[in-house]
Amino acid sequence: MPGWLQSEKACKLFLYSAWTVVCLGIFVAFMATPWFWQIDSLRTWDLMLRILGGALGIAGAPAALILWFGMAEFCLRHDKSPTSDKILWFIVFFATAWFGSALYFFIVYRKRAQGLAWPV
Repeated sequence: MPGWLQSEKACKLFLYSAWTVVCLGIFVAFMATPWFWQIDSLRTWDLMLRILGGALGIAGAPAALILWFGMAEFCLRHDKSPTSDKILWFIVFFATAWFGSALYFFIVYRKRAQGLAWPV
């Protein structure tokens, strides 16, 4: 019997959290481009950018925390990788904030949880 970290509900929760963090990262990267400021200067698009950014911020904060703590717990207790790989992943977790945990989800966790009834 797999632990709660490898249950179908946890897999779905981590999947949605990872994609929310990815979307948040894309939006933040888009904010650094000149296109963002051009669109922001238009009155109707300014409101849409604020709504999108606010929604991503509201959804992204809990999603990032869930993903970060879940992937850290999985890495510590359930990942069968060598200790050096785990240390490297924790450096990535802390160096890239929550984006590293999303990367860990897609590279490591998703492959390890494939044996379960993975959500499509």
